[in-house]
Parts: sequence; C-alpha cells; structure tokens
Amino acid sequence: MVFAAPPRSKVWLYQGVDDGLGWTCEGAAGQTVQVASDAGFVVARLPARTGKEKYAIGEIAIADGSDRRLRPGASAKVPVFNAVPGKVTVVGGVKVLEVGQGLSLLPDPSATRERAARVLARKDPRMSASVAKGKVGKMSWVAMPDSCARH
Repeated sequence: MVFAAPPRSKVWLYQGVDDGLGWTCEGAAGQTVQVASDAGFVVARLPARTGKEKYAIGEIAIADGSDRRLRPGASAKVPVFNAVPGKVTVVGGVKVLEVGQGLSLLPDPSATRERAARVLARKDPRMSASVAKGKVGKMSWVAMPDSCARH
C-alpha cells in the first residue's frame, strides 16, 4: 500500500469498519499501525483489509520540530482505505493544513501513481515498477467518533 503524506511524518493507521453510515474502531481504543513517510510517500506492507474492513489515518505527526500531532476531533472526517492482499496499491494522499494553533488533513490531489513511481524510482526500482503496474485504489472520508482516539 502506498500513499502520499508530508515528508518525514509519522502516521497512525486505525483499523476499523466503515459500514457506509459511520466508522467503528476495532478494539477498545482502536488498534493502530504506525508507519512513516519517506520522500513524501508512505510505503507499507499491511495485513489485508477489504470490503467494509479498512484502515483510517487517525493521527499524524509532522516533522517540523514542534511535536504537533493531529488527532481526530469531535467526529472529524478522516481518510479511510482498503489494503488489497498481494497487490501494490496507490490509495491517494493527504496533506496537512495549519488552522490557527491546530492541524487539519486534506486530500492531496497530486498523489498519483505516476508521481509515486517517480519518487520511489530513486529509492527502490523494483518497488517503483510495482507501483507503476499496480492497482489504483482510493481514499474515502468518514467521520471518526471521539471514542476511537487514543489517550
């Protein structure tokens, strides 16, 4: 799975279910997987989650020296996506917008399969080739309840 995220950021992926009406985290505080962005893209091998079972970008910490961390607020909309088994999938991207003292996530429309392949070609030509031939998935945005937030 590949998606664009701010360079050198840490991203926490929450596991849950998107039933079309809302998001439900799995586990008491939402099971999470931590991944990191390198050169503006997260490349991660994740356990498969298909259909209604998805991952959500629940938290992100940007590397700007401030230790600021975006966590979901009261039913904030967050991006969710599937991880297809055995496939390299580009699912889009997110960018961080500073809003007053806080941070907000927005879709990154520049996160294309071609851009991901170009960036990854400098690091790992085999991964770049997999991305260039891989599937294009998509992120959708759902409201995440406060009960998912880790404390």
